[in-house]
Amino acid sequence: MKLTTRIKSKLAVTFSNRFPKAYNHFTLKNVNQQGEYTETTLTKSLSECNVALLTSAGVHLKSDTPFDVDNPVGDHTIRIIPANTAEEDFAVTHIYYDTKSAKIDPSIVFPLKQLNSMANEGVIGSVSNVNIGLNGGILDTTLVETESIPKVIKLLKKDQVNVALLVPG
Repeated sequence: MKLTTRIKSKLAVTFSNRFPKAYNHFTLKNVNQQGEYTETTLTKSLSECNVALLTSAGVHLKSDTPFDVDNPVGDHTIRIIPANTAEEDFAVTHIYYDTKSAKIDPSIVFPLKQLNSMANEGVIGSVSNVNIGLNGGILDTTLVETESIPKVIKLLKKDQVNVALLVPG
């Protein structure tokens, strides 16, 4: 990570902690309003559902290329995390929140272990092999909307995911 990115990260975290209203106003002004979405009703019990995790907390496999936090427009790419991934194989790359705790215990931003426990106990049917790591904090969301989201939807449909849980960073 470049020195300028490290400084930017420290400033963003400090600013968000000390001035949360101003930070929320700054970040939310870049959110594009979307049109109507079709509501979906779950037609089967959770014990029959294939469940996926999606996080914008910058979680990825240690073997993956880290998110490009030095890119001034943000990294809109996705990382796929299989259901059987051990927590020690996770890495966290993000600059808009303090990742110290997430690096110690990734389950606070990506509770895959807990989801697998729920599958083993029969609470949910299964854990998808297509769990998605994204890097949030992208101010210009054009590439996220035109490339990343359609790709994620296609992958989730292909793996027959019934429920997707979003865990923000």
